[in-house]
Amino acid sequence: MTPKFGPDLELPTELKAIAEKNVAQARQAFDTLFDAARTAVGESEGRLEEVRSNMKGLRQKTLGLVETNINAGFDFLNKLVQAKSPQEVLALQSEFLTRQMQALSEQAASLGSDARSLGESTVRSLDEHAKALAERVKALGTLATQHAQSAAADAQAAGKAAQSDVQATAEHAAENIQQPYNPNQTY
Repeated sequence: MTPKFGPDLELPTELKAIAEKNVAQARQAFDTLFDAARTAVGESEGRLEEVRSNMKGLRQKTLGLVETNINAGFDFLNKLVQAKSPQEVLALQSEFLTRQMQALSEQAASLGSDARSLGESTVRSLDEHAKALAERVKALGTLATQHAQSAAADAQAAGKAAQSDVQATAEHAAENIQQPYNPNQTY
């Protein structure tokens, strides 16, 4: 290591190499972090789109069932209008109520099952996504720790080299002070 003192103070070569290496490692860590963030956002959007699509399907099914029930009501009203006796009205009404109660029971069971499946798949999907994110964060933490350890080792090695150079320079200066002046010696 040959430090240059004076108005043109220059960073020693070893320290410059360490600084360049650390900047490159920091850039790599930053790029890795942002790639992971982009991937996570993309995956999150995909999972949210899946949930949205499933919710849309459930809404459409619900609207279809409502439409079916309303059409059954209109069919009942048309039959009522054509009824010829009070006994026929009561029979039609009893038949309609029985069919509607059965249909509503089946529809409620179906919607409940679909909603439960949607909830379970959403929770499962989000749980898988959270686990994957946790693994990525852990890997990034490990990488950051490795970079920090490498930078610390480089700094320690540079410090030892600088200490050795300073000690050698001090010893050389001490030798020069103890020796008498020799005009033929080059300093």
